[in-house]
Amino acid sequence: MERLRVACVQWGHRDFSDAADFWQELEWQIRTARVDYSAQLLILPEYVAVGFPQGWPKEAEWLSRLALLASTLQLWIVGGSMPRVAENGLRNRAWVIGPAGESFFQDKLHITPWERDAWNMVGGDGLALIDIGGCKIAVAICYDVEFPEQIRAVADAGAEILCVPYCTDDWHGHHRVTRCAMARAVENTMYIATAGGVGMIRARGGFAHHQAQSVIATPCDIGFPFEGVAARAHAAQAGVIVAELDLELLRSRRQGGTVQPRQNLRRDLFPASCSAGWAQKNC
Repeated sequence: MERLRVACVQWGHRDFSDAADFWQELEWQIRTARVDYSAQLLILPEYVAVGFPQGWPKEAEWLSRLALLASTLQLWIVGGSMPRVAENGLRNRAWVIGPAGESFFQDKLHITPWERDAWNMVGGDGLALIDIGGCKIAVAICYDVEFPEQIRAVADAGAEILCVPYCTDDWHGHHRVTRCAMARAVENTMYIATAGGVGMIRARGGFAHHQAQSVIATPCDIGFPFEGVAARAHAAQAGVIVAELDLELLRSRRQGGTVQPRQNLRRDLFPASCSAGWAQKNC
């Protein structure tokens, strides 16, 4: 694979009138990204289904619908994330579904104080490195992208694209996620694709407002956009952004870029707290 077209859905949060209304919107967004914009990899935001009426979609139905769309459209889908009941509390889980029936998951590792206090949410146990056929991706859910060690671990394991579903209620949160994501692109010579949500939810406490300006970021090196941005959504406006990512260029810059932060890190002074081997073992 030399190039990959990536789409990030900047989801319009609202109180959906019924389940059919939500499913229709979800299918339309995914189908449009694939049919109209030839996306091969699509990312939905964290807590994308927060406006689903009277709770969250059942996980089995969520996976079934994403799998049908991925198969029908021949598309890889990073399905945002949803709370999931675990033995010791809730987990924030993102499912990644492939066109041939592949399924992987990534739990959020670093839990925000609000998630911990309001929902008794707990962090996941490992990192998933996902081969989508000629390219490896990883997922960092919102707050996770603010921890460089986590992203360096999946980059060391071979991840070339980092997908970042996020949910932020104010511009402070949006900029924390976005600026850290763009820094991770430079630090690890990798592409970063963020997908956030906008709009208002009245029926669920803690999710009244959402702010986002999703971005597809690149390293800042010769051949890439000089400011490291391949695509950027309009602020606070629902829509989709698409960029064609040059994987061969990325690979060549990893080997011979102007700077190579991952290779040049003084690991004798700053040994990695989690190695590439650890990431691979936890796929």
